[in-house]
Formats: sequence, structure tokens, C-alpha cells
Amino acid sequence: MKIIDKIVEIVLRLLPFLRKKSTAELAEFSELVRSQYGFLIEQLDKALKDYFGLSDRVKALHAEVIALREQLSAALPACCHNQACEHRQL
Repeated sequence: MKIIDKIVEIVLRLLPFLRKKSTAELAEFSELVRSQYGFLIEQLDKALKDYFGLSDRVKALHAEVIALREQLSAALPACCHNQACEHRQL
């Protein structure tokens, strides 16, 4: 926000030849730009929070999938239907 404020301040100082009406329009426009900038920053912040939240959830799900895969690998030999299978556990 400070950068935009400084830019607007510089523009207003460099253009003293503008009429009051034009200066008021420029001030109104700069206020609109500030509000839009603030809105965009809020949206970006929200998107980043959502992204990192989902990233954490994906990591947790990935860890769960790995754990389930290990459990499945350990349980598969007990499920072998072939009587002669050397991996079959009774």
C-alpha cells in the first residue's frame, strides 16, 4: 500500500498544472486503485492460505496411503489362495 501511496503522491506533485477537477478525479481514481490493490492482496492471501492448507492435507493423505500400502503388503501373503504358495501364512 505504501508504494501506491508514494506513487500517487509523486504524480500529484509532478502535475500541479491539473485543474482541481482533474486532481479530484485523479485522487478518486487513485483511491479506487488502492481499494482494488487491497482487495487483490486479500484474495492472494486467501489463495495462499488455501493452497498451503491443501498442501498439508495432501501430505497427510500421502502418508496415510503409504501406511496403508505397507499394511496391504504385510497382509497379502496371508490371503494367498494357492495351497502350495511359499508366502502363504496360516
